[in-house]
Amino acid sequence: MDHDPQRDGDRPPNGRTPDEVRRFDRALALFEAGAWFTCHEVLEHLWLDETRPERDVYKGILQIAVGLLHAENGNHAGALRLLERGAGHLVPFLPAWFGVDLAALRDEALRLRATLAALPPGQRLDAEQWKELLPRVRRAD
Repeated sequence: MDHDPQRDGDRPPNGRTPDEVRRFDRALALFEAGAWFTCHEVLEHLWLDETRPERDVYKGILQIAVGLLHAENGNHAGALRLLERGAGHLVPFLPAWFGVDLAALRDEALRLRATLAALPPGQRLDAEQWKELLPRVRRAD
């Protein structure tokens, strides 16, 4: 009988199947486009399918995306909580993982969180501040 790595649950040498790479790249593009909810959906499926510790990278980026969605929708407490949790999930994989600069993403998420936490109740960032502080997903060198 032929060995089928997908059926047997084996992974290629880099640890990710082509489908995982494609879905992760799609999630990153959605993050960059500001499609936070759809990004969350794609990453959630990756996170649920993954059994290795690296699954926390998916969860971290997912939670940052949801934190940004909460911030846009005025859910201040939800934004603060999820930006912090998401950043925390990235720590074991710093500075980079599978070509993504997680250190920069973590730092930017925490910088936005600190700025949001300092706002008076009911106040939101203006469009220019939001654009300037918005975390980005960058490729690692």
